[in-house]
Amino acid sequence: MGGIVPEDARTIAVPAFINNTAEPYVDVEVTKAVVDEFLADGRLKVVDADTADLVLKGKVTKFEITPSAYSTDNYIQSYTVSIGVNVTVEEVKTHKSIWQETGVGSVFNAGYGVSIGDITATKIAKEAALKNASRDVASTIRSRLLDGF
Repeated sequence: MGGIVPEDARTIAVPAFINNTAEPYVDVEVTKAVVDEFLADGRLKVVDADTADLVLKGKVTKFEITPSAYSTDNYIQSYTVSIGVNVTVEEVKTHKSIWQETGVGSVFNAGYGVSIGDITATKIAKEAALKNASRDVASTIRSRLLDGF
């Protein structure tokens, strides 16, 4: 399989990430993205913790929204979303940690524009950026665990 996963590992559990930020539901989006990433990859089957060979635990430690563009009259036109997580993967039968990393972050900028006078459109754009940043973090986690980089 490559990476740092033991040869006999076939299954992984991904319990809900812990949210250590002030942003509601960021933990839900990151957890869902990580599960979806392993489902799409297919090398490890996603199962409950009771039957898993490995358990991936995570904590969302950073959710930042940074202005990324301004109008000529200094109104914010767009933001960039950045997510950071701490992850640990434990081998269930030995209770040994096989991988842990702090500060795994979104690599690509997930941005969203501000729709002047349309709060709903701005909120929808922010949610899409959160999903994109979550998928980016999930892809990084899968790659580092299964491919070793």
